[in-house]
Amino acid sequence: MKYFILLSFLFLNSLVYAQDCTKEALAKLPGDWKKGMAGSISNVSPSDLVQERAVLNNIHKLISDNYKPSGCQVSYSFVFGKNPKEGKNWIADPYYYQMYILRYLCDKNSTDKSKYYTDVSTPTTCQISANCIYDLKSLLAAELPDNQLRGYLELERRPLFKDGYYYMGEEVAGDPFSKNKIMAYSWLVTYNDSLPFYYVSRKEYLELIKKRLEKTIAEQIAYADYYKEFKDRITEYLNKPAAYLSQTAVCMGSDEERFKGFVPEGTAGSFIAIKPNPTYYRKNLPVSVPQFFHIRIKIAQGDPVFEKNIEDIKKAIDFAKLKTLLGKK
Repeated sequence: MKYFILLSFLFLNSLVYAQDCTKEALAKLPGDWKKGMAGSISNVSPSDLVQERAVLNNIHKLISDNYKPSGCQVSYSFVFGKNPKEGKNWIADPYYYQMYILRYLCDKNSTDKSKYYTDVSTPTTCQISANCIYDLKSLLAAELPDNQLRGYLELERRPLFKDGYYYMGEEVAGDPFSKNKIMAYSWLVTYNDSLPFYYVSRKEYLELIKKRLEKTIAEQIAYADYYKEFKDRITEYLNKPAAYLSQTAVCMGSDEERFKGFVPEGTAGSFIAIKPNPTYYRKNLPVSVPQFFHIRIKIAQGDPVFEKNIEDIKKAIDFAKLKTLLGKK
């Protein structure tokens, strides 16, 4: 009888330990913050770095004062600097604050099933960038360089203005066929409900691709006859009425210099041509000053820890307070 009681105790005790390491139990553990490895610093003056670091520290305080991690460790880091080759006539420095949601996981190598460890990588992140939109192939507070591949950037959809901010939309950031997709969502916080880029007109777009096509023909003279069809079509379109040519260029990603014509906005596989808008910025400010913020949240769906923490982070990001930082030295 004593032997049976002892076995029962050991069995129940092992269940308690095992239950401590379930996903549900781990998700309820208080989380913590950890300062991650220092991010890169390049082409930033010491005085500007001090000011930019202060901005990111303010952002970290804004979030950490209003959000407590649960079931995870939040590793955060700062990144500063620019590649001068990516732009010309720079107006403001790009820099950003990055958060990584690292779940608590069961320690499969331990006989003690109450033990857990912190994940070492994650698909679930939050990035708040000043003066740059990295997922637009680096839309920066600078004009496009002369050697930029296209002479414009590609925007999948127009931002939706709502409640004083721009929602940039959502996209699948990982395998589109995965059961639990990795989704990305982004927003813009800007001056005066305006945008740091402008929509390229059909005329400007045609002139850009004509110039690029002429360069291609000169480099591949043997294929001149093949390219003639597209060059003639570009010329035909450039002769259309001014009202038509002044409209925004919406194009197929598979066309470009092999131009077949413009398409309706929202067509699958299409993009809206845009360029940085220098007139958006206040030119008398130091390059360290934030002149717009881009918020990008990426989350792997189907995990309760990721979903709860991202939802809490969204609540903690006060867009109105971020807006008050714009243009401030």
